[in-house]
Amino acid sequence: MEIKLKFIKVRYLFIFILLLISCSGDSEKTEIDIFDGSYDSNIFSSDSFKNIGFKFSKEYNVKELKDAESAYYGFWAEDSFERLSYELRFYPSNEIAKSSGTFFAEEATGEDAIIKKADATWKEGIKDRSGVTFSGSPVPKYLDYVIFGNVIVLCPSEKSTAVTGAWDPIENCRNMLSKLVLENE
Repeated sequence: MEIKLKFIKVRYLFIFILLLISCSGDSEKTEIDIFDGSYDSNIFSSDSFKNIGFKFSKEYNVKELKDAESAYYGFWAEDSFERLSYELRFYPSNEIAKSSGTFFAEEATGEDAIIKKADATWKEGIKDRSGVTFSGSPVPKYLDYVIFGNVIVLCPSEKSTAVTGAWDPIENCRNMLSKLVLENE
């Protein structure tokens, strides 16, 4: 009886230790808040994004995009099967991106984004900023944007259950920009 009791105690102790070890594995991961303003002074380039696997598809003419240095359409994801499209607009600084680029970013994003060329202030790349529903109706591709350092990123929202987290545009941008921060530190 005493041996059986010791065996049970040892077995529970062993299970407890296994649980303790398995639960402590994620404690070393630190979540960084990339939108806390500490990256506002960073200056990123297209090479910064290329280094994280961003695939550039088109370079836009920015002549009519006030104070912008360049703008691109392309794709990014950790897994190539989950790639989402993004628009990147580069400015000389965070301050200039905010003062000159906010209007254009707001016009191109959200449920009420302007996706008709005739109505858009900056017409370049307008076709890339919309998708279509199954019924054929045009819908905005970018539901939000972020100003991160000197870059305005139009954040995609894909209505799909096949791609994890794809419905949340800010989370999609956070995933890409977190990778950007880690690669450029």
